[in-house]
Amino acid sequence: MGNRPQTREAALKNTYIILVEPVYGGNVGAVARVMNNFSLDKLRIVGSIPEKNDYYLAVHSNFILDQAEVFPDLASAIADLDRVVAFSRRVGKTKPIDMDPSRTAEYLHEIPHLKTGLVFGRETYGLTDAEADLCPLRCHIPANPDFPSFNLAQAVAIATWELYSRSMEKSPQNRYKSVAVEKEELDRIRNYMLSVMQDIGFFRSQESTNWEAFLAKLLAQLNPSKSMVYRLRQMFNRFHVLVTGRGKGYDPRSKD
Repeated sequence: MGNRPQTREAALKNTYIILVEPVYGGNVGAVARVMNNFSLDKLRIVGSIPEKNDYYLAVHSNFILDQAEVFPDLASAIADLDRVVAFSRRVGKTKPIDMDPSRTAEYLHEIPHLKTGLVFGRETYGLTDAEADLCPLRCHIPANPDFPSFNLAQAVAIATWELYSRSMEKSPQNRYKSVAVEKEELDRIRNYMLSVMQDIGFFRSQESTNWEAFLAKLLAQLNPSKSMVYRLRQMFNRFHVLVTGRGKGYDPRSKD
């Protein structure tokens, strides 16, 4: 993994704000200003590059717009990130919420060495179901249930203030003594678990549960260390032996 900065400020430096197809002129600039207020500088945009009004509203934060990365879709915008949290105003049985902004900030400060993304959808209709499914974790900002929709820049302000304020705590508590693994290793153990489940006949012909999404969410919430990943691999390998009579190989260097 190389160097692993463990300071509270590291979480700010490793957090990416991702805007999916922002609709209204000026909102991107307002987001850049908010990011600068709270010491974040990594902005990614899915869709169009900032407009003139964005630079007008950025107010001494033009450098964030100048270095913003633009992507054709959300999948490519988050491909290199270790953890991703989508912000959503929708709450329901099929759209479970994992965190509020305070818990999201705490979560990011538990893994300051990892590259994390906070995803914000369109001002008009948010994220599509397919886009939301790319994000294992979801954050909901509690608000008036009769009017729960925030302006894009306001939503980013709430999220980034929570993140910044937690970095200023004098006696932060780090609940994790071990270092959480990065995206590639998390993907490998998830795929291994799914492969074992497939081999032992776990899946039904018609599944009502998206087990791949479930495991992605579970592992993202768990933030396993290398030793925990090893124990998960050991446990699932034993399942494989008990059902099939043989072990299942696991190459930690493989990306498949």
